[in-house]
This record gives sequence, structure tokens and C-alpha cells, in this order.
Amino acid sequence: MPISPRHATRRMDLHWLRATAFTLVLVGLVAAAMGEDWHFSVASIGACMLGFGFFYLVFPGGSHFGVTVANMLAVYACIFVYFHEANFPDAPDSVAAAALGVPVAGFLLGCFLRRRQVAGLIRARRHHELTHLPRMSRWVPGLLVIGALAFLVPRLNLSAFGQGAALLAASVAIAAVVGGAARDVVLLLMDIALVFETVAARVDRLIMPIMAFLTFYSLLVVVFACFYRIAEMSVGGALFLVHSQPQQLSFSEALYFSVTTLATVGYGDITPVGPLVRALATIEVVSGLLLLLFGFGEIMRSGGPDTEHRRHLRRGTGEPE
Repeated sequence: MPISPRHATRRMDLHWLRATAFTLVLVGLVAAAMGEDWHFSVASIGACMLGFGFFYLVFPGGSHFGVTVANMLAVYACIFVYFHEANFPDAPDSVAAAALGVPVAGFLLGCFLRRRQVAGLIRARRHHELTHLPRMSRWVPGLLVIGALAFLVPRLNLSAFGQGAALLAASVAIAAVVGGAARDVVLLLMDIALVFETVAARVDRLIMPIMAFLTFYSLLVVVFACFYRIAEMSVGGALFLVHSQPQQLSFSEALYFSVTTLATVGYGDITPVGPLVRALATIEVVSGLLLLLFGFGEIMRSGGPDTEHRRHLRRGTGEPE
């Protein structure tokens, strides 16, 4: 049944709203973790939100494409913070906020100037499988050169004003490179979105083995936590050191120790000292490794081509083929 233009527009708007909200949450999380001046945090959220909103509204490419663009903007915000703190630590916040938005504006300008080509590219790539990642030789080397030159700035001992001017100049140069290669950047985004869409399409095959793995994993955690508690209660004394002090474990502490032991993390805040609990911990580690090996193998096998066994299971449960 063909989709009416009204329904197609509504679907596009829902994709846009969801991806825009995802951008807000993701970039907002990055901004909150920055701990920078609130002006800079607001500028980073605003630049990425406006950039994404404009780009995706003009060039709709589906929900996976929207998530990919949002993720790339969040990655860009992280790289910019490192770029700023490492090479231009004394640059004024107002200049840093402006420098953050300049490459985004340059990319949008490049897309707008090539809007027909970019729109056609997005429509074409949505109906083709991914064969290879696009060539990045036209723009990645330029970004690497700009980044390498920026690491020389701290040696110049520039004033705050000089660092701000250098940061803004570097952002303008990055904007020129990205804007000039807007088509290639969009091509990369589309191909990454296709990879993401392919992985998402296989999730339904992985749900059953993942849930089975988590069920067995939680079973081992609970069973060995109970063993640790019962061992201490049967002895009537402390069989563990908690922060280097002998202490009987509570059930929540036994669960925590069981999780860290099964995951082979071993933080060291809780240490078994009795021979019985050491033996139990050894058995739990070996059991966890075996479960990881067999569970990972089953998950990988389930993520491959469909099998007659899985088709038979779906027929038995009434799931669609």
C-alpha cells in the first residue's frame, strides 16, 4: 500500500524530532561533563543542535542517518574540547564558543552550496548496500596538518588574546577544509549510517542468545554470592578482608564480590582469605570464562545467516519469518 505524502512527512518529522532530541541529550551530556563555563556549554549545545537541525531538515536521510550525524557532532565537541584545552588553554571563552561553531557553519555552508548534489547522494545511498567506505584523502590530511600545527602554539607563549586569535584561525581553516569536502563528508556519514542500520537489523537475531547469556550470568552471580554467605555463616567468622580489615560480608557485598570475581575485574577492596572462599572464587572465575567463551560463540553464530533451527523456533513461537 503506497504511503501518502502526509504520512511520509509525518514519518520524516518523527525521525527529525527523535534524532534532534538524541542530539540534545548526547551533546548536553558532553557539555555537562566538560565542566566549562556555562556560556561555552550553551554554545556547544546550540551549535550542534542548530547544525544538526538545519542539516537533517534540509537533507532527511532516515533515523539511522540522524543518529549518525548526532553522534558525529558529539564526537566533534569532544575533540574540540581536547583541542582547546591542549593548545589554547587561555583563549577567552567567548572566542572558544565562536570557534566551536565555525567548522559546523562551514560544513553546513558547503552542503548548502552543493545542496542538489548532496540531496541526490543521500537519496541514492539509502537504496544501496555499503560496498566500501568513501575516500577520505581529500579532507582528512588537511585536518591532520591543521591539528599538528596547532600543537606548536603552546611553544609560542602567546597571550590570551593571541591564543584566541590562533584558535579562531584554526577553526576557520578547518571550516574551509570540511566545507570544501562537504560531499565526501556526507558520503562518509551515509556509509556509517548504513553500517549502523545493518547492525540494527541483526539485533532481533541476537536478542535470544543475549538474554540466555545474561540469565546464566546472573544465575552464577547469585549462586556464588549465596555460597560465600553460607560459607561465612557456617564458619562463624570473617573469611574476607574488606578494605584490608577482617569483616563478614553482607549479602549485597557478597553480590558485589561475586560480580567482580565473575567478571575477573578484581578491584581488591574485598579479598578472600579463607581456603574455602578462595576455592569458591577460583571455581567462579573458571565458570565465568567458560560461560563467556560459549556464550560469545553462540551470540556470534546467531548473528550470522538464518538457520533452520531458528526458523523452527520462530514457527513454534508464532513469530514472523
